[in-house]
Amino acid sequence: MSKSDFDAFAEKFQLSELEVFKTAYWICSLRPVQPTLGSLVLSLRRPCGTLGGLRAEEGADFASACNLLEEHLEAAFAPDKLNYLALMMVDHQLHFHVIPRYAESRTFLGVEWSDIEWPTPPDVTRGHPVEDVRSELLLALKIAPADRVE
Repeated sequence: MSKSDFDAFAEKFQLSELEVFKTAYWICSLRPVQPTLGSLVLSLRRPCGTLGGLRAEEGADFASACNLLEEHLEAAFAPDKLNYLALMMVDHQLHFHVIPRYAESRTFLGVEWSDIEWPTPPDVTRGHPVEDVRSELLLALKIAPADRVE
């Protein structure tokens, strides 16, 4: 994968605008289209087109990034399950779609969000565009779990 292909991927998924957090090797961002509430993209921060191209230190950091995103999602929306999808059929950059799964609907900003595919695999080709609730979703997800007051 070339640098220009990586830049096109970063632009398509709006990585800098929709960033939730970064680790040493990964960036976690809000998906531009939300199949379910709080759907994320976890992307390697350098050009890489295959899982086999992952370096040892990036793999170790992947576990840390997953732990962190799971803490953020749990604190924000308490999903029942998480699906990590590494499809890369269209976008050949190493990334995972992280789709929170909900047995029952959640309400966010007065809107009911239902996981209509529960308990079958999610459909990542459709969902709610994030434009109208971008700042609120990012705020809900960016607040570090330790910073939340119960």
